[in-house]
Amino acid sequence: MPRKLLLVSCLWLSIATHAQAGMTVITLTDVARARLDALSFFLVSYFLIAWAVKGLWNHLGKTFTALPRLDYRRALGLVFLTGLMFYVVLTMISGARELLTPGAWEKQGMGYRNREGGPAELSKDERRAKLRELQDAIWAYAKAHDGQPPPGPLTDGIEPERWKFAGGGLYCLMPGIRPGGGREVLAYEPSTAGGRRFVLLADGTIEDRSEGTLKRDLDAQWKR
Repeated sequence: MPRKLLLVSCLWLSIATHAQAGMTVITLTDVARARLDALSFFLVSYFLIAWAVKGLWNHLGKTFTALPRLDYRRALGLVFLTGLMFYVVLTMISGARELLTPGAWEKQGMGYRNREGGPAELSKDERRAKLRELQDAIWAYAKAHDGQPPPGPLTDGIEPERWKFAGGGLYCLMPGIRPGGGREVLAYEPSTAGGRRFVLLADGTIEDRSEGTLKRDLDAQWKR
């Protein structure tokens, strides 16, 4: 009887929502309640997935007799290790994406999102105008250095802002291409532009090319 009375009292106190006669009621804040709900959902999902894995594993064990029988404790460990492995792989993918497209992503919570003002929000005229500004800077650099192109992006003599692509990342520069003549690719938009990219040719022409065409032209230039 004392245990039953204690259990009933605990249940009654847990479902009480209003304080009577000035009684103090300790409740969780909205943020804490939301986190507790999320944690509870995660734990319930984790236990249910482990139970499902245990059942599927043992069901397959009837056909594949080489598989050892899996109890619930080992199923919990298997699900935990699998989840940890996926977390590491996804973290590596996020890191590689950030390295390949520098400046295009910003951290938000536990993950990343595309920065505001991404390439999808830039018109073709704006992208062409930005590349034209870079061309003017490259031509001015070559005029001051006996026709030699800049050795690379962010070099002295050209403002760093000229090399920054508005959608994230830096404009790419092909080394050894002298400005002023020829149809070789001199500079082009980074991969953050997505889809078709604008390229600056050595004769000053600006064209947009598909990913495959640009890759083929760059490979041909590297082989020369």
